[in-house]
Amino acid sequence: MHSDKGKHLKKGEENVNTGLLEAWRVWDFFYQHVTRLEYVNKENENIFRVVFCKYRGPKLDTRDGVAIYHGDPIVKLHIHNWKLTKKLYGIENETQLGIKTLRIVKESMPDLARYIENHPKGTNVKAIIGTTFLHRGVNRLGFDVANVPDSIKFKWKNMYLKFLLFLIHPNGTERLKTKPKELSIKRVYLSKKQLITRYAYSEIMEEKA
Repeated sequence: MHSDKGKHLKKGEENVNTGLLEAWRVWDFFYQHVTRLEYVNKENENIFRVVFCKYRGPKLDTRDGVAIYHGDPIVKLHIHNWKLTKKLYGIENETQLGIKTLRIVKESMPDLARYIENHPKGTNVKAIIGTTFLHRGVNRLGFDVANVPDSIKFKWKNMYLKFLLFLIHPNGTERLKTKPKELSIKRVYLSKKQLITRYAYSEIMEEKA
């Protein structure tokens, strides 16, 4: 009796999540057309979209010695959350979820590096900066991690990204209740120099090896 009830509840949650996911896809289509977001490589299923802009925030220091100041030219990194959610949907094991997320991000890095290197606005870019709660393990990809300012803007973004977890994870609602402190957004960043050096020609080097 209890197991059948649990199955029906889980099935109902999956149906709700699938419906919300489709509604989100439609919203994202319009969002893309009214913002300055640029696809890094839409045809290659790259999960990154970017905006070339000025940095607004406190000083940041990268591991390779680059200081990022308020007003410096940067690339604001956006994960295409709908696309990532589709790739991760249905994975219940948190370890597998984390491993696959890092793999997807890593696979998208070479295209990001080449896109910025060859972009007309890329010459003066100092760093690449994003905001996410998917920050565990990103140091292995070359990113540094810092806390975000305690502002209304970032509090709202934290709520939005928690909603995405509800869509991605079958047990997202339960995880929000049991591990709220782990689900706090962070600022992730790396210098353009490190991005280009590490990823722009990595695929070519692997082929030669």
